[in-house]
Parts: sequence; C-alpha cells; structure tokens
Amino acid sequence: MHMDLSPASREPMRPPAPAKLVIGSFAAGLLLNLLPWSGWALLVKPDFVLMVLIYWAMHESRNVGQGWGFVLGLIMDVADSVLLGQHALAYVGAVYLTQLVRLRLFQLSVLEQALHIGLILAVAQGVNVLLNLSVGRDFPGFLLALSPVLGAALWPPLHFIAIQPRLRQRDVVTLMR
Repeated sequence: MHMDLSPASREPMRPPAPAKLVIGSFAAGLLLNLLPWSGWALLVKPDFVLMVLIYWAMHESRNVGQGWGFVLGLIMDVADSVLLGQHALAYVGAVYLTQLVRLRLFQLSVLEQALHIGLILAVAQGVNVLLNLSVGRDFPGFLLALSPVLGAALWPPLHFIAIQPRLRQRDVVTLMR
C-alpha cells in the first residue's frame, strides 16, 4: 500500500492566509491570555497565543515561524511579568517541534492532531516550569498538567474556526493591484 506523504494530498492548495487574519488571530489569542485569570483557572488555562502560533506555523510555515514565536514570546513575557525570554524560548521550541512533525500532522485527522499538539504544548509548558524552578520559584502544582490537555481539547474547535472559507477570503481589491 502506497501512502502519499505530501501535505497537499488531503487539502486543496490554498493561497496564503490574509495578513489581517493572522495578526487578528494572534491579537485574539493575546487578549484571551490576558483575561484576569486567577486561582486554579490560571493554572489550567491553555496558552492561547501558543495554540494560534502552532496553528499558523503548521498551516503557513513560509510566513509564520520561529521569528514570530520569539517576538510573541517576548510580548507574553512582558505581559505576564516573568523572566524575559521564558516564553520566547518555549514558543521557539514549540514552533520547531511543529515544523518537525508538520508533514505528519497533515496526514492525521483533527483529533489525532490534537494529541500531537497536546504533547507540543506540554513540552513548552515543561520548559516554562523548568526555567521558573531554575530561578528559585516554587513548583506551581500538578494541576498545571491540565493546561496542555485543555489546549489539545480546544484544537478541533480552533481548527474548525480557522478553516472557514469566509475567513480566508482575500481582499479582491488587493488582488487586482
């Protein structure tokens, strides 16, 4: 049995996503991350910016990569008032892992993708925890392990929303120039 490993085998070739969509989704992820989470909800909330970053690193690998991860990570470091470079390192690592398994992810169903994404989110969170422990902060608790699980559970809805054709329509005026 021959298996077609090309990412275009399951999805039709699409033009690049509009820049407004990519930037808008990063802004939405940032706003969700910056909601006033507290208590146990702060520990279990998924990293929405990282999830959007992984989505775009998977689907728009020529336009969204490790540079975006570094910049968004620095923004999250400043927003969360944590060790400068902490999120940047975790995000760059997550984008690298996403790029490493990108072709495999395209061959999987959305639910199977969610398992891989959950592992990538867990690795990124592990990097954050290890960096915090290395500078003397207390271990936040094992409730933190629910965050990648919730992120993986949110992957199918994120994927469904992002693939809607009306979101991917290019501006006709821009194309005519």
